[in-house]
Amino acid sequence: MFLEGYIFKKLVVGYETNCYVFRKEGNERGPAVVIDPGDDLNVIKSALFEMNAYPSLVLLTHGHFDHILAVGDLRTVRTTVAIHKADAHSLTEQDTFTSILPYDPRPFAPADFLFEKEGRYEINGFEFTLLHTPGHTDGSVCYIFGDYMFTGDTLFKGTIGRTDLFGGNISKMMTSLKKLKRYPGEYKVYPGHGGSTQLSYERQLNPYMLKL
Repeated sequence: MFLEGYIFKKLVVGYETNCYVFRKEGNERGPAVVIDPGDDLNVIKSALFEMNAYPSLVLLTHGHFDHILAVGDLRTVRTTVAIHKADAHSLTEQDTFTSILPYDPRPFAPADFLFEKEGRYEINGFEFTLLHTPGHTDGSVCYIFGDYMFTGDTLFKGTIGRTDLFGGNISKMMTSLKKLKRYPGEYKVYPGHGGSTQLSYERQLNPYMLKL
């Protein structure tokens, strides 16, 4: 179960990317958070329709194409798109991945909100904590809602995101993993790909965290 009082859906879209959609419970049409709308706009819109919601806040864990391809078409005049400033260019520029895509819809409009530092945020009525976790990309972040941590391509179940792609850096990744390992509290981890896990499990058994 997700946060009490919320409706939650996990979708697998595009390039096997996890897209998360949630909203507060209520009978009237309400605002929703969409994390990493990687592709398959119709799948995401169908989930929003079933939840009687509209995309109020789009949070991007990083700027790689497989996490952002549906941003342009999902956006409305009521939508705030937020990303870390270090990955903001990914919305407005094509990049080294463009050549492998059958179609790259970028450039999109610039993000509405750029994260520049860690800490607590409230955007469009949604409160969360942001952790900057570079390594997969310079602008990779984790979002924490209550006891739930959305880690993008920083931390997966039993492994971590690649550091040999555009924007990757293994030294920065290990520093970010150390931050997550030492971060106080227990969290259900929802990664950008694959199944969910627990932060305590990763602290104890993830081979990359065991090196720290």
